[in-house]
Amino acid sequence: MNEKPTRRDVLKHAARGTALLGLGGLAWHLARGSDVEGAWQLDCQKCVNSRLGALGVDVCELCATTCVIGLSAVRAVNEYSKCGRCYICPAYFDVKSAIDAEGLPSQKLCPRDAIERKPIGEVDEDDPANNFYEYIIDEERCNGCGRCVMACKEPAGLTSIRLEVRHNLCLDCNRCSIAIVCPDEAYDRKPFGEQGVTG
Repeated sequence: MNEKPTRRDVLKHAARGTALLGLGGLAWHLARGSDVEGAWQLDCQKCVNSRLGALGVDVCELCATTCVIGLSAVRAVNEYSKCGRCYICPAYFDVKSAIDAEGLPSQKLCPRDAIERKPIGEVDEDDPANNFYEYIIDEERCNGCGRCVMACKEPAGLTSIRLEVRHNLCLDCNRCSIAIVCPDEAYDRKPFGEQGVTG
């Protein structure tokens, strides 16, 4: 009863195996589809929070409120090479709040207290306004609301703070919920290797 397989039987088995491998490869490709496509990027030139010339408008908080994950994958990032390390930073202090005993605004701008202000260099005790400060964003607290970004724009700020999609947090959804509702169409999917997108 041990009949030798015919050439036709061998070809049938080979065709089935090839088809199964092809389907497995297709499933793997679809599962990794987002990786092949690239990653979501935020174009600061389009975003109303960071776009120069967009003054006297309300801050857009859709990045903070529309992401599918609990704390948005969008974060504020301070580009220190552009930062003036100011004594009174409009992105840190609510410059419209009352002045305290030290002559500083009494309230912070960030609703989540996600920015830390640290003196750098030699500290002048006699004239605190003569000191320089570093403004460090705590990304675990930041939810990308964009208030600091809006306040850092010219003429009050130096545009050193921007919003950025943090790819280690992003689920890389096929249809980004923020991109769908963004009124400025500031979100786009970029292939890996473009504009600093890395896997």
